[in-house]
Amino acid sequence: MDEALRRAREEPERYVLLYEDEGTFYRQPSQGWLWSWMGRRQPRMRYSYRSNTRMRVVGYLNAVSGAVHSADMSSVTARRLGRSVSGISSWYPTAEKIYLAWDNWPNHGHREVADALAKQPRVEVLWLPTYAPWLNPMEKGWRWTRQRVTHAHPWSEDFREFRGQVATELGRLAGGSKELLRYAGLSA
Repeated sequence: MDEALRRAREEPERYVLLYEDEGTFYRQPSQGWLWSWMGRRQPRMRYSYRSNTRMRVVGYLNAVSGAVHSADMSSVTARRLGRSVSGISSWYPTAEKIYLAWDNWPNHGHREVADALAKQPRVEVLWLPTYAPWLNPMEKGWRWTRQRVTHAHPWSEDFREFRGQVATELGRLAGGSKELLRYAGLSA
């Protein structure tokens, strides 16, 4: 992993390191401390009487540029994940080698995902240890998005607006973010 990161930092046009992970965002706002003016006008979190609908997202964090490539899906199945990884080479058409780091979730080793990766000879999978989320900076990307968008959010009654807000934040990160790299512990 360290060698892949070193190569990607030294020659970003030839080598790319992507950290992949799946994230879930829920309709109901998360609880926790909020900043507010003192007094009687404290903010109130509105909860929906509807079920706690979820949004599943597959995300890829570029370890050098901070760009996040993401795909929103109702559920992350092996077939959908296979379609998602089949686009990796098109994101970096001039890269000689694309390192893909992900954990040992069973869908990552599924035949459909393996077949999609086999069609991309420039992509090399780097396996992260089981139960080690602190080794995957994309986990910090999810936390970043939750803190900036979904913590105590006001869109519990409008799931489309909620999804749009999450997609807007992930779209903003698609161009790269030095702030996110610093937050995730990847700044050089």
